[in-house]
Amino acid sequence: MDYKGRLTYAKGTYVEFVVAPNQDADFGDILVVEGKNGDRFYIRAYDFKVKSRWSGINNVGYLMNKLDGDGQVQNQEELDFFLGGNHTVKIGMAEQLCYADGQGQLFNPKTCPDFFCEVRGLSPEDSSLLAEMRGDLEIGFLKSGRGVLELPVGIYGSKAITEHVGIFGTTGSGKSNLVKVLSGSVIDSGNYGLLIFDVHNEYYRDLALHPEINGRLVVYNTNPQSDYARKLTVNYNEFDPEHITACATFSEPQLDAIYKLSTVLQENWMKTVLQNETADIIDEVNESTGQKFQSRTISKIKSICWNLEQELNVREGEGSAIDELLQELEQGKVVLIELKNVSPVGEQALSTLLSKKLLQSYAAKSDDERSKVKPVMIVLEEAHRFLGKKEYGSNNVFARLVSEARKFNLGLCVVDQQPRLLADKVLSQLNTLFILGLASKADRSKLEAMCRKDILQQRNEIKNLDCGEMIVATNYMRFAAPVKVHKFEEFLLRRNGDAMIQATAPGLPMNAISQNGFTV
Repeated sequence: MDYKGRLTYAKGTYVEFVVAPNQDADFGDILVVEGKNGDRFYIRAYDFKVKSRWSGINNVGYLMNKLDGDGQVQNQEELDFFLGGNHTVKIGMAEQLCYADGQGQLFNPKTCPDFFCEVRGLSPEDSSLLAEMRGDLEIGFLKSGRGVLELPVGIYGSKAITEHVGIFGTTGSGKSNLVKVLSGSVIDSGNYGLLIFDVHNEYYRDLALHPEINGRLVVYNTNPQSDYARKLTVNYNEFDPEHITACATFSEPQLDAIYKLSTVLQENWMKTVLQNETADIIDEVNESTGQKFQSRTISKIKSICWNLEQELNVREGEGSAIDELLQELEQGKVVLIELKNVSPVGEQALSTLLSKKLLQSYAAKSDDERSKVKPVMIVLEEAHRFLGKKEYGSNNVFARLVSEARKFNLGLCVVDQQPRLLADKVLSQLNTLFILGLASKADRSKLEAMCRKDILQQRNEIKNLDCGEMIVATNYMRFAAPVKVHKFEEFLLRRNGDAMIQATAPGLPMNAISQNGFTV
């Protein structure tokens, strides 16, 4: 048993304990107070102080008299005599997280432990607490202070995916690795779909090491250069004004013209705009609405449409890949949309188009039909571009996903470096937060204010998170848990062993897998 010390004070959920001699206790340590009748109180240390019988100002003054004018010890033996014995103690300040009764049932804090109860570290005996934190989508091991316990922590996809997830951390904090681990767990499960907009084409190379990719991973690219990716094509009639307005900044007259064009020209409006002269388009709209637009207004719309046509393979008469893509998500597959070679204009238009099609598809299903398809989560990187304060106010498709998608079995995973740039209404809808290292105090304060769990006492811990360490706060956990995220390659090796090394990944060179399974 990992004995740590004894409880010396408790009031409400606040407790203090004396750290036993020769024992270590750190910020963030999750400890157990052994109560009476088999009760166990789970606490987290968040601060420390040192007390001594010499701590009073008069006694400190007396000890200072034993030093010379330079503050150096004059007689070490004499000073050791005064400081010897158990006169100095280290006191841990902690908050109560929850407690378990003698039958192992967990409760939120309702009472406090008795004086001088034993304090110890976590052990496998604390199965009730650990079972609640395991989940079916594993992401890492429980972290306690400076140590990492071999106790898996995950989220329950059936609860977390449709209630939206936020992943926040600065560059180099481990966001991409976390998305890969989450994707690997989704592939293992087969119970959920995942749509990832891969801005930097960074995910396939690692996800390809998973032995189940042939049946569970699909990659789309607008201009595929490798065998593993399918070509993404779009039909003219699949574009509507929202997809155009999402990808560029337009003036009020230009916005008015886009919606007028779609109304007058109907579903083939984009094709008509591209194939006709500016003057002819102005005349046709003028005949139908009595409103005459300037040529430069129509020219800008034509320019944006032409760029999208070239980048996104917009065609007429060719089969669109979107219907097949939606079916794959409904079947519980991970779908990667590679966007490295697509401009920001094309990226935002395509992200909006696919997300809206997915929302429309799930919203149109009856309850019986919806029960037969898998819940789907959309992973959106640099999310402030779509869900900032100004963008959220425009009520774009992502704003509607945040507020409406839960009832349709859809969820959004918001990935960003600066959560303070997101609209408050977006942050308030994220029921699961993965908080990695954040350098900005403003970002940390924003999450403290918006998090569903009280993380104020974890300020020191969050401020000092290393790469791959995070705080997980979700509705169904009783407290925000510190987690060491698995390294993706190690995660696959532990879960799949030799099957991972033997897996054949289309388009991946043989030397991409070393003897121990790591990418090189």
